This record gives sequence, C-alpha cells and structure tokens, in this order.
Amino acid sequence: MNTVAAAQTFCKTTRCPSSEMLVRYRRHAVAIADRNTIRKHLVDCDFCSAELELLKRHNHEVEESGLAEMPSQLRRLAESLFVKNRTLSRISNVVVYSGPLSH
Repeated sequence: MNTVAAAQTFCKTTRCPSSEMLVRYRRHAVAIADRNTIRKHLVDCDFCSAELELLKRHNHEVEESGLAEMPSQLRRLAESLFVKNRTLSRISNVVVYSGPLSH
C-alpha cells in the first residue's frame, strides 16, 4: 500500500468507538459485551489502537475540587466595590453642561 492510501485509511470511521468510549474501556468501565467488541475492533483498527496508546500515556482523571468559602472580609470588599462601580457608572452617564442657560 502506498503512503497516500495508508494515510487515508488511518482515520476514525463510523465503526470506531468514540474517544470517550476508549477512555471508559481503558478504565474498565464498559459492559463486558462492549469490552469484547472494542477489543476485537482494536485488532483491526490501527487508528483506534494508536489512540488508545495515546490515552494510556496521558492521565485524563479529573481532579475533584470543592468550592472554597470566600472570606467574609473579602466578600464585603467585593460587594462595596460593585456598589461603587455601579454608582460611578450612573454618574458618568450624566452629561454636565457648563454653558449659559437660556430661560
């Protein structure tokens, strides 16, 4: 097979499992029937085999992070800054005319 033909066949097809499915396969988080289907697919599909090897090299674990409580002093400061910004925004919308008044 020439290199152009090889490059054209080295791609994901509709038969290929999704990347998410390969991640679940790697983590042993798929049903046994799906696991067997993917294992058979990997024998014939160089692209998915390469993708799985890439997924094995990178840790895709999502690190759990909780929300930290905002310190009360920081919250009061932020709220006061928002109020000041809102007030300044309203003031800046007022047009000041310093010319003579005509009455």
